[in-house]
Amino acid sequence: MPLRRWTRAPRLAYAMRNPLGGFARVPAAPAVVLRDLWPGNATVGEKLVRNRTEFDGVPRSLQSGIWDDPAWPAPYRRWLQGFSWLQDLRELGAESARIKARTLVAHWVRLPAAERAVMDPSITGARLSAWLGCYEFFAASADDVFRQNLMASLMMEARSIIALMPDAAYGWQALCALKGLLAVAVSIPDYPEFLTRYLRLIDEVITSQILPDGGHITRSPEDLFLTVKELAEMLYILQVARLPLPTTLVDAANRTAPALRALRHADGGLALFNGSTERDPQLVELVLNRVSRSRVVAAGLPESGFARLSSGRALVIADAAAPAPTGFDHTAHAGMLSFEFSSGKQRLIVNCGASRQKGWAEALRYPAAHSVLELAGMAPMTFETNGTTSRPPQVSRTHATQDGAHWLDMTHNGYESQGGGLYHRQLYLGKDGRTLRGEEKLEGATLARMPCVRFHLHPDIMVEPTENGHLLHSEEESWLFQSDGQVRVEESVYLGQGRRIKTLQLVLTPPAPPLDESAATPAPEPDAAYAGEETTPAQQAALPETAQEQPATAASAADALNITAEETSPLADPLPAAEPVEPPTSTAPEPKPAATGHPALLHSMIGQPPPKPIHWALTLISE
Repeated sequence: MPLRRWTRAPRLAYAMRNPLGGFARVPAAPAVVLRDLWPGNATVGEKLVRNRTEFDGVPRSLQSGIWDDPAWPAPYRRWLQGFSWLQDLRELGAESARIKARTLVAHWVRLPAAERAVMDPSITGARLSAWLGCYEFFAASADDVFRQNLMASLMMEARSIIALMPDAAYGWQALCALKGLLAVAVSIPDYPEFLTRYLRLIDEVITSQILPDGGHITRSPEDLFLTVKELAEMLYILQVARLPLPTTLVDAANRTAPALRALRHADGGLALFNGSTERDPQLVELVLNRVSRSRVVAAGLPESGFARLSSGRALVIADAAAPAPTGFDHTAHAGMLSFEFSSGKQRLIVNCGASRQKGWAEALRYPAAHSVLELAGMAPMTFETNGTTSRPPQVSRTHATQDGAHWLDMTHNGYESQGGGLYHRQLYLGKDGRTLRGEEKLEGATLARMPCVRFHLHPDIMVEPTENGHLLHSEEESWLFQSDGQVRVEESVYLGQGRRIKTLQLVLTPPAPPLDESAATPAPEPDAAYAGEETTPAQQAALPETAQEQPATAASAADALNITAEETSPLADPLPAAEPVEPPTSTAPEPKPAATGHPALLHSMIGQPPPKPIHWALTLISE
């Protein structure tokens, strides 16, 4: 690999030599007509015709011949240089859209080889497949000179992928690069080196990122969706060209489709973990139908580390594993042990989602943007300035079922080295799907920190405080949320649909100790943890304030929940035998102390009672 890096520049320069005017033969048109499989957006196409773009809510003007700008964010640069917007112009379908597509492609293919942005083979692969997938729309009726320049560019840029792969792209982006190489290989069969190189690389690229259960190594439903999309396109290209299907490719498609179905809610959208958004449910379904005819849903994802609890109309998807390994952790969130809950097609409890905008992207990676416990001034893992992670926690889980009911027991030690103790979360989903109960506790804490548990609510949910708890209303159902802890309703934000939407969250803090205990060991004020600290506006919006000082007394768990003592624990029902899934002892490094908050909160808890567990229950009361 070092030798390949040293020789990258000369190899790339040699690959980008123009075949026109030389001894190489440039075909007049593709040997196989490919078709882009995915629908476009006519509104985006109409803006492009008018030399305007709008990406992630930011409007920009298209300038002739300008394909790069240091001020552009990387996602926008990838979108523009990848030419996926050709499908938007095709969807518009007007002659003006055809002319605009041809004009923009002509601007690119006239660029000198040294000025083309080809250092990222995944973007190059997306561009080549977009050109060939929309060839009939913008190029088939063009003049001979345009088509000849286009075919020469296909050959040049396909050779650049050969020169840069496999070490210049990883994850689903590597599949995107190889997809472009495959598209050129079947379109220009006179040059067999394209197909030979694809077949030599595809097995390694697939096995390096797709886990045995079909999940993706990044543990991101978004990355898994993009991976399945690339696999579907490669299968289509091979089938159109009537070429044998690589066994590894077919096996990967058959494993990833059930895994992706398992990480969807009943509304068809993706669960929001590790940098994911909901995505268009119709597009997700179209991709799944393209990659596999089977509609099987994976029962479990042990290697991916997600627990799926399904009963009746209710569905719980929980993040029950450590972050992705080094090299694949750029989308990892500190959402270990967080979960999402939906009933039918309505999401109730969610994570906040993800964003590509600077500031929001970083803020949404922290525990406060997830439905999980957080400790003021502590972080269960460290996010480095380059987007990677360090100090990953160890996570354990046990999932058991009996007669349709589910028990899920999870722990992580992300706070333990900082004195926060071992975080232990237990969930119970009733056999009819009408009851979800939980217990949150910290075991072995040595420093006094005020924990709070956040339950972010979907924007469609309305909250009504009552004397018995908080009613959560959707269009079809009403659920009653109760807890023996202190419950507050606070503002939150939801970015699961590609834009910021205001919503609410329920914030739980431990029940206050009895008067005699509180007099002896006064509870620390959590607000002091942030005294003097500065946060960005994005962090202030995404990470609401922690719990306020607790009152001197609180009702017992049974009184607060208005249920019997036997029902107070979420695991009151007998737990059937199940083999626990323990974290590896040799792969995770020893957690190191992280920076903590205000020193006023660093009270030793030696000889003091630990924080009380928080019990909560969510019960369906009307349909």
